[in-house]
Amino acid sequence: MLGFSIYLDTEIDGRTENYIKNMSQNGFTGVFTSVHIPEDDDSKYVERLKSLGEICANQNLELTVDIDYQGLKNLGCSVNDAGKLTQFGISALRLDDGFTNSEIAILSHQLAIALNASTISESDVHELTVQNANFDHMEAWHNYYPRPETGLDAAWFAKKNAWLKEQHFSVMAFVSGDTNFRGPVYRGLPTLEVQRNMNPLVATNELDKNFEVDKVFVGDPQISNQLMKQFESFYQHNEIRLRIKTTYPQIFDQVWHNRPEVARDVVRLVESRQQNQKTSVNIRPEQMNVRKIGTITIDNLNYGRYEGEIQICKRALEASKKVNVIGQVNQTDIVLLPLIGENTAIKFIPYEEDSQ
Repeated sequence: MLGFSIYLDTEIDGRTENYIKNMSQNGFTGVFTSVHIPEDDDSKYVERLKSLGEICANQNLELTVDIDYQGLKNLGCSVNDAGKLTQFGISALRLDDGFTNSEIAILSHQLAIALNASTISESDVHELTVQNANFDHMEAWHNYYPRPETGLDAAWFAKKNAWLKEQHFSVMAFVSGDTNFRGPVYRGLPTLEVQRNMNPLVATNELDKNFEVDKVFVGDPQISNQLMKQFESFYQHNEIRLRIKTTYPQIFDQVWHNRPEVARDVVRLVESRQQNQKTSVNIRPEQMNVRKIGTITIDNLNYGRYEGEIQICKRALEASKKVNVIGQVNQTDIVLLPLIGENTAIKFIPYEEDSQ
C-alpha cells in the first residue's frame, strides 16, 4: 500500500480536497494524520478530522489517526466504544505510548490498530495473546523522525522488521516528501536516516525490496505533481517517467521498454533497432561525445546491425565513434535509473528548466 499524510494544523479546504483526490487517482490508498502534535491547536482538530474522514470515505481511502488518551477523549470516545469512530471515516488508530496491552486488546476488536513497530516486544506479543487481542486487526507502524541524525539505523531496522514478520505483523514505514516539508524542522519526515534526502520513489522501492515493508507513507504533507505521476507510473504500470532534453524529438512519440535481460552499463530500448530496420534510415556519425550517467545515445551506422539502438547510460562511458549522443536525463531523475529492470516501460518527458 502507498499512503500520504494530511495534517490538521491547517484547514481541510478545497485545495486540500483536490490534493487528496489527485493522490487517490494516482494510486495512493491510505491517509495518515495525527491529533496530538504539541505544536498545534487541539481546539480545531475534531471538526477538521471529521472533514478529512468524510473526504477519505468518499475516495475509498483508509484513514489512520495517530492518537493518545487525550485525543480519544477529544473525539468523545473511550477504549470501550472507539468503534464508533468508523462513522467519521476513520479506518485505524495508530496508538501512542500510554495504552496498556489490555486496552489495546479491547480496541483491536473494534477497528484496525497500528502498534509502535520500534517498541513492541516479545512480552507485548505474549500479553496481547493472553488478552485475546485480534491480531488480524493489528499492524506494526514505525515512526518518522523530523530531526536530522535521529532516523533509524538501517541494520537495526532490518533486524526489527524480520522479527515483526516472524510475529506475522504487516510493517509500515515513512519516506520524506519532495516539496513543502513539514515544520518546525523542515528536513523531511523519514523513518530511516539514510533515506532523509533520498528521492521518495527510490526510498519506497528500497523499503519494499530490502526491508520487508508492506506499507509506505509519505510523511511530509505534500509531494509534487511530477513525483505523484512517477509513483503512479511505476506502481500501476511498471513504467519509469524520465524528464530529458534531446535533439531527437521522436523519442517522445511512444513508450519504450528495457530488454528482458538487464545490461550492467546501459538501458537498451528494445523497440529502437526494430524501428530503424523498418525505416532503413542510415544514422550518420555525429555528436560522438563522452557519455555521462543519464546520457541518451543512438548507435550510428558504424555499429553495423546495432545501428538505431537507443540506450540510456547507467554509468559514465568513454566516447565512441559508433555512438551518437542525442540527449540527457534531468539530474533529478538520474536516481531512478536503477529502478529500470527487465521489460520496464520508459516514458520520456520534455524537460523545461522551470518545470516542477
